[in-house]
Amino acid sequence: MPRFHSLHAKILFGYCLLGLLFVALIVSALLQFRKLETKVNEQQSVADFHDEIRYSRRMEKNYLLYRKNGDLAESIERANNALGLIKQLPPRLSDSEVQVDATELLERYRALLIEMANADRFGKVSSDVTDELLITGSRLLSIGEKLDSEARDLLEDAVAKHHRNLQYTILAAILLAIAAGVLVTRSVVKPLRTIETSLGRVATGETGRLDQTADDLEVGSLTQAINRTLSELDERQKAITRSSRLVALGTMLSGVAHELNNPLSNISTSCQILLEEHDDLPPEMCHDLLAQIDGEVLRAQRIVSTLLDFAREKQYDRQPTPARQLVDEVLQLTRSLTPPDATITTDVDEALLVDVDRQRFQQVLINLLQNAADVIGPGGRIHIDARRENNGTRISVADNGPGISPEDLPRIFDPFFSTKAVGKGTGLGLFIVHEIIGQHGGTISVDSQPGQGTRFSIHIPDQKKPENLQ
Repeated sequence: MPRFHSLHAKILFGYCLLGLLFVALIVSALLQFRKLETKVNEQQSVADFHDEIRYSRRMEKNYLLYRKNGDLAESIERANNALGLIKQLPPRLSDSEVQVDATELLERYRALLIEMANADRFGKVSSDVTDELLITGSRLLSIGEKLDSEARDLLEDAVAKHHRNLQYTILAAILLAIAAGVLVTRSVVKPLRTIETSLGRVATGETGRLDQTADDLEVGSLTQAINRTLSELDERQKAITRSSRLVALGTMLSGVAHELNNPLSNISTSCQILLEEHDDLPPEMCHDLLAQIDGEVLRAQRIVSTLLDFAREKQYDRQPTPARQLVDEVLQLTRSLTPPDATITTDVDEALLVDVDRQRFQQVLINLLQNAADVIGPGGRIHIDARRENNGTRISVADNGPGISPEDLPRIFDPFFSTKAVGKGTGLGLFIVHEIIGQHGGTISVDSQPGQGTRFSIHIPDQKKPENLQ
C-alpha cells in the first residue's frame, strides 16, 4: 500500500481500490458474456444450416411422393440457402474435413435436384438420379447432424468455461477485496491498538503520556489531545492529593498541639524549678533537670520535624526506607486521633526496608490509620504488620471495627465515595491511597466481613535495579 500520512487518505484509498475491483469484475463479466453470445450465434448458424438441409430433404421427399414441382423448387431454394450458410459456420468447423465434405455433398445434392427438375420437365426422370439423390441427401443430413452436434458441444464447453471464469473472477475479486480491506484495516486499526496499549500502560502507572508511534495526522492529533488530557488529569490529581494531605494535616494539628503541649509543660516546669531553687538544689538534681529539658526539646523537635516533612511538597523519590521507623513516625502523628483505651500493636522488623517515597507513603498509612480509628471506637484494636513477600514488602493495617458491607466493598476506592455522615469525610482518602500505591507499581486489597473487622493489605514491589553494562 502506498504510504499515506492520513487515516482519511488510507480509507479513501481502500474505497477506491474496492471500486476498481468492482468495475474490473463488471468488465470481466461483460467480456465473458460477449464471448458467450458469440458462441451462441455460431451455434445458431450451424442449427440454421442443419434446418435448411432438413427442410430441403423434406421437400425432396414430398416431390418424390406427390410430384409437385413447387416442392422441388422449394427444395432447391433451401439447398441454395444452405450453401450460403455453410460459409458462415464457426472457424473451428469450417476448417474440418467434415465441413469440406458437406460443401461438396451439398453442391452435388443441389446439382441432382436441378437435374431432376430439368428431367421432370421432359418426363424423363432417371432412377439412377433418384437413387443418387436419396443417398447424397442422406449423407448430407448425417453430416449436418454431426456439425450440429459438434456446435452444441462447443457451446456447452463455452458455457462451462464461462461459469468457471466467472467463478474465478468473483473469487479473485473477493480475495483482492479482503486483502485490500485487511491492509486498510491494519493501517487504520494498528495505530489505534497502539494507543490502546499505551493507555493500558498509563493506567498501570508505567508511563504518564503516550508516545507518537504513527505518522497519521489524525492519530497524531488524537495522541496530542490524550497527552493534554493526561497532563490536565495529572495536575488535578496532584491538586487532589495536596488537598487530601492538607485535610489530613489539619486533622492532625490538634493532636500535634497536644503532643507538643506535654514536652513544653515539662520544659516549663523544669525551668521554673531551676529559676526558683537554683541555689538550693544539689548539682546532680540540676543536671537531671537540664537533661530532662534537653530530652523534651528533642522530643518536640522530632514531632515538628515529622510534621514538616509530611507537609512539605517534594518530588516523587523512592528510596529504601526502614519500615519500622516509617510506622513509628505515622503513629506519632496520629496518636491523638485514636479513641481512648484503643490498642495499637505493631509487628514490624527493625531491619525491614521498603522501597517507597517517604512522604507519600506516610500519607497512605495516615489515611488507613485514620479510617481505622474512626470505626473501632473506645477499647478497639488496630494491628500493623509488615513482612517480605514476593520480591517486595507487604504491609497490613487491620482493625476489629464493624467491617464493610458487601454492597459498599467494590466502591471504597472510588473518588468521593464515603460511608461516613455528610461533613465527616471527603471520600478521597482511600482513592488517594489507591493512586499512591499505583504510582509505586504496587497493589492494595481489602478483606472485610460485616461485624468481623477490616484488613487492608499493601504490596510494594522492589525497585528494579539497572543491570551493569558489560
